[in-house]
This record gives sequence, structure tokens and C-alpha cells, in this order.
Amino acid sequence: MVSVYRQGDLILRRWNIAVVSELKPGNMVGDRLEVRSETGHAHVIEAPVYNLYGNRLVVVEKPTPLTHPQHATIIIPPGIYQVTFVRDYRDVRFVRPRD
Repeated sequence: MVSVYRQGDLILRRWNIAVVSELKPGNMVGDRLEVRSETGHAHVIEAPVYNLYGNRLVVVEKPTPLTHPQHATIIIPPGIYQVTFVRDYRDVRFVRPRD
């Protein structure tokens, strides 16, 4: 099973599932991850984003597309993923949950 997914300068690494009980509403920072690259285009995945122990985690509950206009779409399988980057430049936005 693949545990690392890379799309350009964005990397999603599978995280230890044992932290699921620690993912609480107070740790949630958004319901969508947007990471802008140097070109200004965004990597986007529609999944809850949490801050836990200084790590940004994306919780994918069903197969979900990771999109970017300059890269092929990747379907991310269910799991918890740590968000990391290859380059220093990044414009990261965490979209707040909708009311």
C-alpha cells in the first residue's frame, strides 16, 4: 500500500491511525486544504484539516481527489495524512468549517 502521495511540491504522508481519538473539533483548522505554489495555482483536497502536535493533518474519510491545474489529479484513499512541502515557498489556507 502506498503511504506517501506527492503532487508537485505538496506531500501527503500516511500518519499513525492511533491519533484518531485526539482529532477533536478544537484541533480542526478547516474543512479544506489549499496549498498555493510559486505559480499561484493551488493544490486542493476537500477534507478536514487538523493541527496536532505542530503537524497539519488531513483526514480523508473516502477516496478523495487531490487537484492542481498543472498536475494530474490523484485520488487519495481513506486515512490520516501529514501535510509536508518540498519547497520553502508556500501559501497555505485552511478553510473554516461551514456553518
